[in-house]
Amino acid sequence: MTQENIFKEIEEDLERQKYEELWKRYGGYVIAAAFAVVLGTIGYNFWQTRTSDMHQKATGDLMMILGQDKEDQAKQIQALEDFAQKNQDQAQAVFAQLDAAAFAAKQDHKDQAIKIYDAVAADVKADHAFRQLADLLSVQLQLDSGDPTALQKRLQPLMEYNEPWHYSAKEYSAYLAFRAGDMATAKKLFTDLSQDAGAPKSMSTRASDMLKMLAE
Repeated sequence: MTQENIFKEIEEDLERQKYEELWKRYGGYVIAAAFAVVLGTIGYNFWQTRTSDMHQKATGDLMMILGQDKEDQAKQIQALEDFAQKNQDQAQAVFAQLDAAAFAAKQDHKDQAIKIYDAVAADVKADHAFRQLADLLSVQLQLDSGDPTALQKRLQPLMEYNEPWHYSAKEYSAYLAFRAGDMATAKKLFTDLSQDAGAPKSMSTRASDMLKMLAE
């Protein structure tokens, strides 16, 4: 398995892991919200039955934006950012920002996506889990080009075992160590992931593959 293929698989595993962690911590309401943020496929009626009266208008407005013609994603990104600005005191603002960043990343506007993720990560009013998710996604976009030392520092709080994204954070840290030539740290982290029964299976497999490559 090449390094390029490994990096391509990371995002798929991250999607599965974050849904599992969100379900454990927040239950059905936020898992519905998270799906809307990342995929934009949860219908308005589904959302409406799980939000309080005071959030229904904001939720409906957000679903309308997500349902717009995706051919003009630049316009959609701007609409999501405007929505977040107008609804700063509501949870939907964070969802809109994360969705805007995801759209920007898909359009290869990496700098724009990173800027949005960094804004969410720095928002003290946002939920802790979503701030850390924004940190993780920002690091993800910089794995192959960002300063390994700075990115490692950013991942350290996320790697604590009780944090929601600790497995993905540990994997990213291992790749950054590998990229920086710190093979001892990379081997330790990949070994931990390969032997941790709680780690996602695909992640453990990737870690084992990396250990084999490093042993050659």
